[in-house]
Amino acid sequence: MSKRSEASENPIEELKRRNADLEVLYETVRDLSSTLSVERVLQRLLDRTLQHLEAEIGSILLLGDDDQLRVMVSQGLPPDVVERTEMKIGEGISGHVALHGQPLIVEDVEAHPTFRRRNRERYYTATLISAPLVRNGVLLGVININNKSNREPFQPHDLRLLEAIAAHASVALGNARKYEDTLRLSQIDGLTGLANHGHFYKTLEREIERARRYERGLALAMIDIDHFKQYNDRNGHRAGDQALVAVARIIGDRSRTHDVVARYGGEEFAIILPETEIEGAHAFGDKLRTAVEGVSLDGEDPLTVSVGVAAFGMNISATSQLVDAADAELYRAKSLGRNRTCSPGSS
Repeated sequence: MSKRSEASENPIEELKRRNADLEVLYETVRDLSSTLSVERVLQRLLDRTLQHLEAEIGSILLLGDDDQLRVMVSQGLPPDVVERTEMKIGEGISGHVALHGQPLIVEDVEAHPTFRRRNRERYYTATLISAPLVRNGVLLGVININNKSNREPFQPHDLRLLEAIAAHASVALGNARKYEDTLRLSQIDGLTGLANHGHFYKTLEREIERARRYERGLALAMIDIDHFKQYNDRNGHRAGDQALVAVARIIGDRSRTHDVVARYGGEEFAIILPETEIEGAHAFGDKLRTAVEGVSLDGEDPLTVSVGVAAFGMNISATSQLVDAADAELYRAKSLGRNRTCSPGSS
């Protein structure tokens, strides 16, 4: 082949590559834009990138509130490496890319004066490409790709494609984060920071279905601050709000991580207790009652609560039935003098 014909083919090959890259970008943007889940955006981004760059190993690190980069999704990395990987901005390859906000190709990680490290056996190539995830000038994280399946090193055009994918992915990731933040706020009671009434019911419906399907225990505790109206009248609404926040904190601090604590309405709280039978729920409710008993925000007006507990079972198989049963026990606790815990069969 003559040099002339060889030269004339280069622009054609470049044009083909650019068209292919545009198609990749179109498919990736369409895929990432079809979900508003941060987790799904990250996983799809990594899957798509590895596919299009024909690579076997990759990871996406996100920047946390503590300014640390942590691996959120990965492929081809051992679990222990993923678990312990945590770095500051400016540290290592990912930290360098995060600090400077520019994509980077490291041709040989074993020979590079700054990023030198032993090339582990699972790496067939010494090159690595990395790009920042940035939206509106704000760093979100970093994506790293290495180990091409054809055992060839990465080329500059691979880095350009990664940079383009990262730029579009950052928009999708930012939108998903904004949506999840908005959704989270819509599920939270603004005063206490607990789940709100609507989120409580949605969660309870899911937990009842789960308890029915897997034949697992499930209980519900309803808690009401005793004589709250009188407390408000004596001390004012600001003091009443402080009392609600104080009780919410006591309940939240003593609940398990998989319990769902909600402000049911007014001065009433509800706690969904998965994997819990009636005896354990009663004991838990009484523990909360005891923790609140005697708490005084002004040193003179102590708070108490009444607790009603019910459990999913033979006579209770629907959301409304479980709520009504726990509410009935709460009413019984109040009618018996307040500051007590009642459950079916208790005195």
